[in-house]
Amino acid sequence: MTKNPAAITTNEAPEPRGPYPHVRIDGDHVWVTGQIGRDPASGEFVAGGFEPELHQAITNLESILAEVGSSLSNVIRTCLQFVDEGDLDAMNRIYGERFPQPFPARTSFGVAFLWKGAKVQIDAYARIP
Repeated sequence: MTKNPAAITTNEAPEPRGPYPHVRIDGDHVWVTGQIGRDPASGEFVAGGFEPELHQAITNLESILAEVGSSLSNVIRTCLQFVDEGDLDAMNRIYGERFPQPFPARTSFGVAFLWKGAKVQIDAYARIP
């Protein structure tokens, strides 16, 4: 783990490919940078399309939260971007399976493209208990 006063990057999630950390922390407030379906070990997208990519993106989010002492149960808000409207039902199903109740507030919207052909991206605001 690399730490700055309020910026953390972990080896448990894919290496950021730009000038940003995995997470910024201010007190007990946590902002996680958008995660896509890249495998942390290889840095490559997981195979299989939207559903495996969303599962991996949430797993990456979960790993980052664990690194700072939080979890999916402490997520207050998420934002999801996806490229195919046809994936909305799968997105809702997977979101409901992976996040505990009460569910975080959520914004989701379609976009024309995501980095390197990703099918979905999720970022989050959470608390450290």
